[in-house]
Amino acid sequence: MSEQVEKVSAEIENLSTILLSTLDEAQFFSHLAGFMASQLNCERANIYVVKEDSKAILISENAQPSDGSLVLEKGHGPAGHVIRTKKPYFSNNTQRDPLFQKEAEQGVVSELTLPIVHEGIVIATLHLQNLSDEREFSRDDMTAALSILNDLKKPLSNIKMYLQAKFLNESLLRQIESKEKEIQENKTGLQLADTYKIEEKEIIGNSEAMKRLLSISDRVSQSSVNVLVTGEKGVGKQMVARRIHCRSDRGGKSFVSIDCTALPEIRLEAEIFGEESGDFTSPKLKHGLIEAANGGTLFINNIDRLSPGLQSKLVRFLTEGMTFRVNGQMPYKSDIRLIVATSKNIEELIESGEFREDLYYSVNTMSLSVPSLKERLDDMEALSNFFLNLGKTREQQKSLSPCVIKALKEYNWPGNVRELQNVMERAYILSDGIIVERDHLADSVHKVEEVNEEEEDTSFNFTEMTLDELEKKHICLTLDHLGGNKTKTARILGITVKTLYNKLHSYGMIAPKEA
Repeated sequence: MSEQVEKVSAEIENLSTILLSTLDEAQFFSHLAGFMASQLNCERANIYVVKEDSKAILISENAQPSDGSLVLEKGHGPAGHVIRTKKPYFSNNTQRDPLFQKEAEQGVVSELTLPIVHEGIVIATLHLQNLSDEREFSRDDMTAALSILNDLKKPLSNIKMYLQAKFLNESLLRQIESKEKEIQENKTGLQLADTYKIEEKEIIGNSEAMKRLLSISDRVSQSSVNVLVTGEKGVGKQMVARRIHCRSDRGGKSFVSIDCTALPEIRLEAEIFGEESGDFTSPKLKHGLIEAANGGTLFINNIDRLSPGLQSKLVRFLTEGMTFRVNGQMPYKSDIRLIVATSKNIEELIESGEFREDLYYSVNTMSLSVPSLKERLDDMEALSNFFLNLGKTREQQKSLSPCVIKALKEYNWPGNVRELQNVMERAYILSDGIIVERDHLADSVHKVEEVNEEEEDTSFNFTEMTLDELEKKHICLTLDHLGGNKTKTARILGITVKTLYNKLHSYGMIAPKEA
């Protein structure tokens, strides 16, 4: 008996020497599995390495190195059981033991599963298996296996430290790769997912014009149609687009916006559609705003500034639901709602050939016209007070004198709400007390009465002129009165838009290609 013990002891010592000579975990555990199968007289031995997240990876199959492709999820099967309990477990009838269901399907009749533990940490799990009922496991086998593992403390300590260092390096590498990817995305000016989520901003407006607009926009938000928002510069077209997005089913997704006047044409295509560069083996990818808006809303301001080529590409995307990046070879899909805005008369641009008619029909499923500030004078006082005290505490707030409100309502506001905000910010700074007076307003607003009086004095001056000269003056005055809107001008004058273009060309007011 003592000779047998000495023989086993010598074999364990020899195994320990072999294990101490390698840090290749597949070779390490394959040597260990083969030895354990031999000592306990079983047909097969597998070992799973335990990761930090408690998942188990097959490292040695039947005492041979494995490629690590088989991964057991946390808590799965007998491996999950012994990892959790840190105690061995065996069954001599796997078909009747739910824990060994998968093993039974693979023809395993009996199995002894042991945790390979060092200093209280489960490094791996050892699975000793029999494929026939000729050999059964017992508690003596369990004790013998644990005794052998206990005699291998030193090599197990080495492999434990090696695996911990390896797993730590892998974790750090994943973090570095993730950070590099984040930095690369930021370099392209694109931050996906939550970065583009927005909250609805309050739109101040109790005038009938604004109530009507907001009522329609709220109904539009319940559908998924594309929207064209028109209105003068500075009226708040993007605010309306935000409201539609936030109140729609896409409200929890991205709201991505771009102003076509903010970038040169050569960069617009890459910004909207994305760009690919580099060779086939190492391509560099820049996501476009269409990709960033996937599932959400893309808002394009001043869409009239898109070149005909980009207009055509946008139409194709809206028709097919997919597009190509600049220099890209493979198309990509994106599900977006498109809201576009312009301060120009699109119908005039179509007639003059500057805007594609098919794009107009694609984006103009629903059209919203945002009223100018002079069309919503009932909102003037509320808007002015809002901008005057924006971001101020209760103690810091100021009030507008009646003469200021009168002056604000009399002013023409070519810059609309945006100009009003600037005027109020300036007035707050210039006023010493808690009341803002007329003198604190910008000169353009302060002198509005003087300008009006001068206009009244000269409006009835008689001047000799021919009928052609009178016609020219009347056309020009009408055009100026309507803010350059040629369609409305032609309608009021009772002529076609084409006739109006011809007359303006004859006056030298537009280029020949526009006529």
